Amino acid sequence: MSGLHVLVVTSYGDHTALTGGRLRRDNVVRGLRASGHTVDRLDIPARPGPRSAARATWVSLTPAFRRRVHAVDVVLLGDVFCLPMMPALRRTRVPVLVDLVDSPYRLVGSAPRSTVRERVSAVAQDAQLVPVMQVLLPMADAVSYISDEDVTADAARVRRLPSTHVVPNGIHPQLSAVEPEAPPEDGYLAWLADWIYPPNQESLRWFAREVAPLLSDDVLARVTLFGNGEPWAAADAGEDAARAAAIMGRGGFVEELADVYRGARAVVAPVTRGAGMNNKVLEPLAAGRDLLTTSVGVRGLSDAIRRGVRQADDGPTFARELEEMLGEPWDRARVERARESVSAMSWERSGREMDAAVREVAARGRQRAASSR
Repeated sequence: MSGLHVLVVTSYGDHTALTGGRLRRDNVVRGLRASGHTVDRLDIPARPGPRSAARATWVSLTPAFRRRVHAVDVVLLGDVFCLPMMPALRRTRVPVLVDLVDSPYRLVGSAPRSTVRERVSAVAQDAQLVPVMQVLLPMADAVSYISDEDVTADAARVRRLPSTHVVPNGIHPQLSAVEPEAPPEDGYLAWLADWIYPPNQESLRWFAREVAPLLSDDVLARVTLFGNGEPWAAADAGEDAARAAAIMGRGGFVEELADVYRGARAVVAPVTRGAGMNNKVLEPLAAGRDLLTTSVGVRGLSDAIRRGVRQADDGPTFARELEEMLGEPWDRARVERARESVSAMSWERSGREMDAAVREVAARGRQRAASSR
């Protein structure tokens, strides 16, 4: 089967720290090339968000961009912030697949609404989705998501949702290839996140407010924050947040995830808001580490995976589960069961699914072109 010429446009390039967004885009491109496609990659040189959306609009109006589009069989928009390109792309008649990944409606629907400020913010976010999801997205030929649950969430809200594909995330093969070792008894409780991402900031505020006050200084000091950005930049004011910030450890940005898991006693992922499938939940299991998360953190995962994960949704229960996890002996048999449950979550599988989606979109474009002659 001959390969296609694919233009991949994404906000997550070398200028972006190794976040979940960049990890998926890099592996998608790698998978397309492994499937025999020629990939022309265009990274929007702006931080993913409103800035990259504005820059994407400007890029789409340039003659150089139009030439690149006309030279390919299909365009893959790698994130929601590239959707402002759709009006220009539609005029080229080149078929477009949007890798939306998470359901925006599901993500906004889980936004906190405890205070007036949070409720106003949630309403504003919902309003911002109208032009993106009801006008721009329907211009595409197809859209891919990370899970069936995300497809269902948007199908219930988007009036003219394009045909859908599910392309799940994978796990770095390095984590599954190495035989797991017993964790150090005095190891830290690793918490990995992109701290610039607002939902992760919300999770940290929840933990500082609802969980940290219930933990002793010694236990709280075991929790170490890893990832891009300053974790406490958007922290609440008050004694609880100040105590947590002063006691909890900071590991900073680490390129190799295996290094983080090797020194961890266990992993915590207090996900309070989100959609899709969280790699921060899948990867610790592959690395042979116990994990504590929330019901939001295991959304989209199979029952087999869920059985290997501790879950808690309120502060007292999360604090109790965390302390029990620290005191529980490492069980190799339990760890092997958890690793087996995520063994099929490979980037190779994701590459095959994206290959099928790209080929289907390209074929639909050829049929459309033939019928218009």
